[in-house]
Amino acid sequence: MEPAPDEFAEDADEAALMRDAYLAERNRSMRDRGRQIGGVPGAMVAGLMIALRDIYETPKRDDGAVVVDSPSEPHDVDRDGLDLDAGDIGSDADIRIDAQIRRPPIGQARRRSRWRATR
Repeated sequence: MEPAPDEFAEDADEAALMRDAYLAERNRSMRDRGRQIGGVPGAMVAGLMIALRDIYETPKRDDGAVVVDSPSEPHDVDRDGLDLDAGDIGSDADIRIDAQIRRPPIGQARRRSRWRATR
């Protein structure tokens, strides 16, 4: 038997109330600790820190993971080059771009340490 839609709403409302109660208790304990350490100015600073946290820290969002299925390996333009049909690009002629020649990485030589060079 599936729960009625109203039951989900009640569970969500109860979860929101519990979350709000937890946040209120956490904030109260921070102010109490500030008062314990620094008196009234300590409580004021703790309240200020809570306010700044609430202003500048955005709530965590769960964007989820994006999964894309591909029937084959993606096209490697650097290795295979690129062929564009005239109809795809709105031109009168097809375009062919050859593959690029692979070059060795830049900065491959090993450098001496500055620390040793200055000694």
